[in-house]
Amino acid sequence: MNELPLSIDQIVANYAFAPADVDQVQLEWYEVHKRRLTRHTIGGKSILMQLEQGAEWHHGDALFHQETLQAILVVKPSLTIRFNPLDLVQLADFGYFIGNRHLPIFNIAAEGSLRLPYDGRLYEQVLAKYGKSIQLEEALLLSEDLIRQQVKSKQSSGVKAMDKHIGLNEQS
Repeated sequence: MNELPLSIDQIVANYAFAPADVDQVQLEWYEVHKRRLTRHTIGGKSILMQLEQGAEWHHGDALFHQETLQAILVVKPSLTIRFNPLDLVQLADFGYFIGNRHLPIFNIAAEGSLRLPYDGRLYEQVLAKYGKSIQLEEALLLSEDLIRQQVKSKQSSGVKAMDKHIGLNEQS
């Protein structure tokens, strides 16, 4: 007999203080934009998760059903290609080389490196071209580390700053 999935009715972003015994729902990095998902938790519960238009799932989101914490969302680590540029010229060359492939590039600012989802042919090509600057590693690919997201955030905050500077936000 199939049970109906629990419908998640509240999502609390980045729920960092969850107890250790809370169940988990795992997603792949590329699933964070899906609006409607039915998944089984590690503990075996079936849950239905729905997002509003334009929203996305985040690592650490708390999923509630009728004000009871059901699970924490966890983005699964993936095999990645890590690029540690030696200088800005190598970084620019890498950007040019990767850019036409339309792959997501993740910026790891604290480590001064970039990550890409693993692709076998690409890995062999970049290893041959960049040598010791390329490594394979398991890592979290989080949407907030996407270069595209970071650029959009900077642009929108820059527009807001320009609006304030120009006086567009002033009330008459």
